Amino acid sequence: MPSYPYSHLFVGPTQTVVTAGPHIQVLGNSSGEIFFSTATLPEELLAAVVKSGPIRCAAVDREFEYLLTSGEDKILKVWEVDGLRLLSGRELPKKPTAVAFTADAQTILVSDKFGDVFSYPFTYAYVPTPAAKQKQGRDALASHENPSGGQLVLGHASPLNAFILTQDEKYIVTADRDEHIRVSWYPKGYNIERYCLGHLKFVTAIHIPTSDPTSLVSGGGDTVIKIWDWMTGKTKHELRIWETVEPFVAVKSLKRKRGWGDGEDGDEAQEGSRRKSRGKREKGKAKEQEKEDQEEDEAEKEGTGTPARETESTEEVKPEKVLVIRKISSLDADGGTFILFSAVGTKALFCFPFKKDVAPTDVRHFDFGRPVLDFYVVGDGSIFVSLDGEWRNPEAEAEVGSLPSPMVKILRVSSGNLSEDLESKKALVNSLNSRSLLPATPDDLKKLDLYGDLTSMPKYHSHSLPDADKPEPEGSEASAPIFPIGAPELSSSKSAPEGGRKDGVEAKAMELEADSVGVGVVRKADSEGGGDEPEAKRVKAGEGEKTEDVVMDEI
Repeated sequence: MPSYPYSHLFVGPTQTVVTAGPHIQVLGNSSGEIFFSTATLPEELLAAVVKSGPIRCAAVDREFEYLLTSGEDKILKVWEVDGLRLLSGRELPKKPTAVAFTADAQTILVSDKFGDVFSYPFTYAYVPTPAAKQKQGRDALASHENPSGGQLVLGHASPLNAFILTQDEKYIVTADRDEHIRVSWYPKGYNIERYCLGHLKFVTAIHIPTSDPTSLVSGGGDTVIKIWDWMTGKTKHELRIWETVEPFVAVKSLKRKRGWGDGEDGDEAQEGSRRKSRGKREKGKAKEQEKEDQEEDEAEKEGTGTPARETESTEEVKPEKVLVIRKISSLDADGGTFILFSAVGTKALFCFPFKKDVAPTDVRHFDFGRPVLDFYVVGDGSIFVSLDGEWRNPEAEAEVGSLPSPMVKILRVSSGNLSEDLESKKALVNSLNSRSLLPATPDDLKKLDLYGDLTSMPKYHSHSLPDADKPEPEGSEASAPIFPIGAPELSSSKSAPEGGRKDGVEAKAMELEADSVGVGVVRKADSEGGGDEPEAKRVKAGEGEKTEDVVMDEI
């Protein structure tokens, strides 16, 4: 019988936490013993866990004492790791995209698909009645009501994909589906410090290396990973990765037809004008649903089981390789810092040295033969990697009697390369690949939607990523850059800057800086009133108005 793969993996000093479908398990690092599991809860509590659906977001605090989870039911749950005791559960306004603790674990931050970041106190006891929910006010700046009294930190005009606090927690860096990276004050997120503009597609992963807190590493749908000086918004370096990643793309995506919504929390969240006509839209949806039901009934009578419209669209659309960076992290090894990253649906984990002028030839990989779902860097230098052991290559013949594929492996960086570590924590790895596996049905695995980002993230619908093996000749139409739908039209007309798209992006950044004069007035007022302006900003302000381009002498 198939088993749930581990969608999230956290390795602490003495215990390891994994999420598998709707379940959570806590294992001992030395023995691999399963200390606690939601799968063994009493029937009543177990039914509530299963009803919540697969866990989509999870995070642990620095001390590895508490765990945050959120599933399909949009309930933010706080667990105590030791004992796996549920401490609280609160309803979120929209489906979350990321969750995190602050350094002291007293504040919880949640980003959602409507582009907002809310903060919640760790302690939560109030459960409002339905009548209280109706009377509850709405934040004037929030795009939707918050049923649990969360405080709005900031908002974007498009869905947020990732956020991170700087190491001093004076700034919050956010990345969205519209190629934007924004640096804002924390907790006063309405003060925008800087934009890091240069991505041409969605941004899904950002990371600040511990060894260099002034740098930001970002990636998403572009064929490059960018390294920034996040305080100035200048690009230090960009590294082409598509040529290295493309051979390991195992899961291809069907292009989404434009105009088909993403559901309750999808693209319509970006269009405020549509909210005003929600009643009309609901009526339209009802009519459309009725029409689809009629098509399904007709298809069933004819014995096809599939509506004609869906059949036609499937025949027209072919699977394509899509790049979506899932996670970026860093590791200190071999006397230097290495950047690790994974991509949705790829069979390998990748790394490169964090140094000046790193080249595509410096990118190293380790091929697992199965898609990488998650990875976690441990303080001793080991890298725990979670794999989709249930994945089967649709283009290959099924192997009868083949051994089950491992769900977890450990890697290390040695001499600049990734290699498997077969000796460390053997009992834990063996348990993760055998005793702790939870059974799942094919329907359960389908509900996990492990590769949904390959379809939901891209906004373009008529072009795929360039084929590394078949470069198009210069000057041909095929070699022209393909920009996502909704991207700023910076170099698509004769009036664009001569430097092309890149110069246009920089021009747009300068324009946004000029437009933020009003924001600067707010900063000044805050500084005079409370004197709580971030120290980094006060130092930078004394250096003069002109800021020279950053030369990446060393990272």
